[in-house]
Amino acid sequence: MMNILLKQLQILHEQELYSNILKVFHCDFTDEIRISNCCFGPIEIKKCDLALSIGEQKLDTYTLPTKLQVTLYYADALYHTQQYLQAENLYRQGLQIRKNILSKVKNSNKIAEVQNEIASDVDIKFKIHMCCIALKQKSAAVEILQMVSARLRTPKINMALGNIYKDVGMERSAITCFKEVLRECPLALEAVDNLLKLGIKGVEVNSLMVEVSSEISWLNSWIKAQAQMHSRDFVNAIKTYKSMDTHGLLKDNTSLLVNMAYCYHYLCNEQKAISILQKAIRLDPFLSIGRDLLSTLLAASGTKDHIKALESLTPVMDMSMWTSEQWVVLGNYMYALKKYDKAAYFGQQACLLDRKNVEGLLLKANTLYQIKKYQDAVSHCSEALQICNYRYDIHKCLVDCYIQTNRLREAESMALNACKQLNFSAHGYCLHASVLLKDPMASSKTVRRTLEKAVSLDKTGSTDALHMLVEFLEGEQQYEQASQLLLKHISTQKPSSRLHQMLGDCFVNLQKDDEAFHHYTVALKLDPANQRANEGLNNIGRSLSLSKRDSYYTCVAGETSYISQGTNSSDHEVDPESDTDPWPANGDIESFE
Repeated sequence: MMNILLKQLQILHEQELYSNILKVFHCDFTDEIRISNCCFGPIEIKKCDLALSIGEQKLDTYTLPTKLQVTLYYADALYHTQQYLQAENLYRQGLQIRKNILSKVKNSNKIAEVQNEIASDVDIKFKIHMCCIALKQKSAAVEILQMVSARLRTPKINMALGNIYKDVGMERSAITCFKEVLRECPLALEAVDNLLKLGIKGVEVNSLMVEVSSEISWLNSWIKAQAQMHSRDFVNAIKTYKSMDTHGLLKDNTSLLVNMAYCYHYLCNEQKAISILQKAIRLDPFLSIGRDLLSTLLAASGTKDHIKALESLTPVMDMSMWTSEQWVVLGNYMYALKKYDKAAYFGQQACLLDRKNVEGLLLKANTLYQIKKYQDAVSHCSEALQICNYRYDIHKCLVDCYIQTNRLREAESMALNACKQLNFSAHGYCLHASVLLKDPMASSKTVRRTLEKAVSLDKTGSTDALHMLVEFLEGEQQYEQASQLLLKHISTQKPSSRLHQMLGDCFVNLQKDDEAFHHYTVALKLDPANQRANEGLNNIGRSLSLSKRDSYYTCVAGETSYISQGTNSSDHEVDPESDTDPWPANGDIESFE
């Protein structure tokens, strides 16, 4: 009878009919057994394994190898039906049975033969580790894997150990494990990516996989691009990715496109990042990696078109199947609709599933900022920066929180750190300048020097550095210098209604009415809804008082904008329906983005 039972259990196991295996084992035995070696400590569980119970009642019914196999069948069935705690207990029982089998082998020559006939202890320990990971018990998982001697560790053991070591900050041990994986499996690209993230040079990584890199045409370029991205050389990483996005290599590969989009995002080129991520989603509508970043960028933009695109990204499957990325998408959609309580809840759900999801942490930080819980927002920003410290949007949120709580010293310290982490880019200097402009103790020389650095680095006009510097010079009544600066940039950058309007303002103050008239006219041609240019045109020949100018300009975190009821390619879209502030009265016009 036992032989027939074992054979049928084997067939069920091979066909992956795990619920049927559980049905075979199910019974109403009320005996209870105590198990004290699981990762949760001593617990009481009911003995519901029918076949094993028969074996215990008749000791000669099962041999130990048979009992081991039956135990592992049952444990596998429990694991695959997500009953991880019970599965872990039975795997540990199986490990003990295996030790008993080997201890009864008196002839040392037969030990190797017996080991080949029964389940490997390495496989059993790996399955225990998987149960512990599912139960979020990383310390127990790493403990059981470390029990496998180094010479017996298979690639999957080393890969699992490397991932845990990386998560807990044991970088040197993680590097050793990932290198061992590559020595046996040269095409293990996740191990390659992890080594590059941990700072290993691309040349060294490539030397571990020469066997395959010389045969696969795109692999060397892929390693080069990944190495450039993880070393923060984003400009060259983009060039390398583009060289692979061709027919015959990796044309329209979604993984490549997502990595390229992340590089553009790290360079603060949000429109390009959005465009590439949307292309990746079109190629693979079920793509999850990068979907959360796309939702973050669309929500931050806040335009009607982007909110509509964000709505199309929201998940439609059953909520129980949602991943961390899908919770972030829905949270960002709620954030864009200014439903901040719901956005915070969805962000929390994302973080519960994946504590290291940067988009989830940033979503919570932005939401807490909007509801004026600045200290909580600071906490989430700090946690996000520990995971990815070279993202401008996280630094900006953190600095804004300190500004709102009037902690200008901390704000300046964080802004200086942002400059360093962002490789002293234009956005970094612009963020620092926004803090200095709020600080009454900051010297005008420091403010001007910081803004001039930002302007000199911003070759494409992607920041507000030029507008901030011009406004600063106007505040110092240095209109001639402001006009010369604007003329220089107008001749080298794409024409902008805003720049021509600001130049017209400078010429009005310099009493050069003909030049002012020309630039106001150009500004209105570029954007007929530029109200400031229209008013300036009507005021030609009359000096604008300082109070009149202040009614048109305002500086929020170092950003200045003009009133416009329309948009063009170089200006932000104004959406009065999505603005939380009351619409200003006719005599109290404020500028906003």
